[in-house]
Amino acid sequence: MTDYNEKAKIFLEKQLAEYETKITKLKKKRKIIKSLFTSVIVISVSSSAVCAALAPVTVPVFIIPILSTTACITTALSTKFNLKGRKAELNQTIEQLNKIKRNIEYVVSCNGNFTEVEFKCVIRDCVRSN
Repeated sequence: MTDYNEKAKIFLEKQLAEYETKITKLKKKRKIIKSLFTSVIVISVSSSAVCAALAPVTVPVFIIPILSTTACITTALSTKFNLKGRKAELNQTIEQLNKIKRNIEYVVSCNGNFTEVEFKCVIRDCVRSN
């Protein structure tokens, strides 16, 4: 392999490892947020249901507003988690990982016929994507 071929391969392998680590962290974070999101929705729905069930029954006046406020706050928290944005971020990172893998395959397929121009193009493409 030429010097540029080896340099590009080393650079891309480092980028690949970095993105694989990033994806693993994002997936763990997404899993935690998803479980929190589900818990908050359950609390919100439960609070609303209890509030509706207790309305016709004679209960202390302060309980209904407390339950309503709890339902409102938990609903607001559920929108704060924004799972769609997190999923888009994960998909973008996975796409970048796939791009790096394609670049590695290209570098390996050059089989030593890798020019300085191609090297700079591959490096620029990876750096620009970050």
